[in-house]
Amino acid sequence: MKSDYGDAVVLKTQDDAGNVAERRCAVVSITPVESEEQANHFKYPIETVLYTVEFGDGSDAFVPEAICDR
Repeated sequence: MKSDYGDAVVLKTQDDAGNVAERRCAVVSITPVESEEQANHFKYPIETVLYTVEFGDGSDAFVPEAICDR
């Protein structure tokens, strides 16, 4: 799902047991993976869009767009 700077999103993560956790956050940075060098550095394929999201407690995470919902 395409989001923009400042958009509120829900980060969904799954643990080894298959339990899904959801956390509300805001998109603070958008990084498209556009080159082989970036793909190697970030460990995501070309055309992946990565977000830096910030949580209400001030912590942040660098995650693929695919695990964020509006």
